[in-house]
This record gives sequence, C-alpha cells and structure tokens, in this order.
Amino acid sequence: MSLPAAHALPSADREALMGRFAADLEQADDLESALDALHQALSGLGFSSFAYGMAGTPRAQDGSFTSPVVKTRAFPNRWDRHWSHLCDPYYRFCFTTTLPLKWIDVQEHERLSTGERACVDHLNDKNLHYGITIPMHMPNGSFAFVSAISESATKYETGSSPTVVNGLFALCHQFQNTSLRRWLWNQAADTKAWLSTREKECLSLAAQGKTSDDIALILGLSCETVRSHMKRAIAHLNASNRPHAIAKAIQLRLIDMPFA
Repeated sequence: MSLPAAHALPSADREALMGRFAADLEQADDLESALDALHQALSGLGFSSFAYGMAGTPRAQDGSFTSPVVKTRAFPNRWDRHWSHLCDPYYRFCFTTTLPLKWIDVQEHERLSTGERACVDHLNDKNLHYGITIPMHMPNGSFAFVSAISESATKYETGSSPTVVNGLFALCHQFQNTSLRRWLWNQAADTKAWLSTREKECLSLAAQGKTSDDIALILGLSCETVRSHMKRAIAHLNASNRPHAIAKAIQLRLIDMPFA
C-alpha cells in the first residue's frame, strides 16, 4: 500500500487509510497478522515502528503497576534487554490520561524518578526518542496502549500535527476494539500463556482452596491426572509453584477471581 507522507495526507486519503485498515483487520487470521496491518497503517501516518502493550490487570493488589505484555514492530534488536529492571515513565503517565501522550512532554517532566530517567536514557540509546503513546482504558479494568515512534525529530514534529494524531488515535482504538471482538483477551494478551480447559478447571478449583483429591473427585479424574494438569499449567504460565500459577492465571484473566 503506497501512501503519501504524513504531512501531506489529505482528509480523503486518511479516510481511505482507515477503510483499508478496517478491511485488513477483518481479514487478519490472528493477533500477529492484525499487528502487521497496524504497522502498515501507522507507516502511512509517518510512524516507522510501534509497540503494543496490554495488561489484563494493570495494577497489583499492593497498587504497583504490573508489567504489560508488549509486542513490537521494527524495534531495534534487544531493545528490551534489562527492561525488567527499569521504570517506564510513559506507561505510568498513561494512567493519568485518555489522550495521546507525547514522549517529549514526559521526558521534560521534572518529577521523574531516577529509575524513570534511566528508562528514558535506555530508550534514547536505542534511538527510540520520538514517540506518541495512545492509552486505551477498557471498561473491565484491563488496559492497552500503542506507542508509535518516528525516526527523527523532523518527522516527529510532523507526525505530531493534530490531523495525524487524530488519525493515530482512531487507528489504535479501531485496532483494539476489533482485536477484543475477534480474539479472546487471553489469546490477545499472551500467546505463550495458554491453558487447556482441564488446566483452567484445575486451577480454578485450586484457587477456591480445593486439594488435588477434591479436584479429582469433582472432575471425575484420578489424582495423578489432576497433578499432571497442574504441572502443565504451572509450566505454561512460567510459574514457580501452584499458588504462583493461580495468581498469574487470575492476573491474565485466564481464570476468575474466587469469591471470598
């Protein structure tokens, strides 16, 4: 799809871009194909790369931010090395607004912590300076965002024009709405963290305080089979033990929170 530069994109071409993007989303077989379609559409607005993040439960019980699952297109290799040790200020600022968030405004904020400054420096070292993040707050408490990146300051300023930002905002929300309609949240949130029906049943019952013997009786299985399902669930969730697996499954909305 050949498109004019972002600064020269007239209204008719923006509408055509949106129409083609909607069609591409409906033809996508899975989330990865939909992300490819989003990449192509954002390129038409002048953004060379982007990151899409999502979190079923964006805050832990202690109020801290949980790490979102992040998928990227055209990001530099190993951009996320040591990422788990950094404090992402762009992600934090997302929870203060529903409007497009320009990275330079965050970078200039005087109240960034030392860890957040280190995060900004890390991304700058990877040539990820010029970004605009679109936060998307869902009614069920889940959260997603798209951070669109420009290659240079000149393209960034061009890409920050109101017409382009409005187009970016519309594309991102269209992508999110279609993704949630076409794919279950747990399929969209983390393709690596999947559970079989039996694994979900076993974890759900374990979350209610049931023992392996109880679960075997309820489901009509042997205790050994229940333990086998639990072991696989723990492995699929990359958890360290049964309580950890239950907590991660609830966080990813793979199972429901048990009633008190």
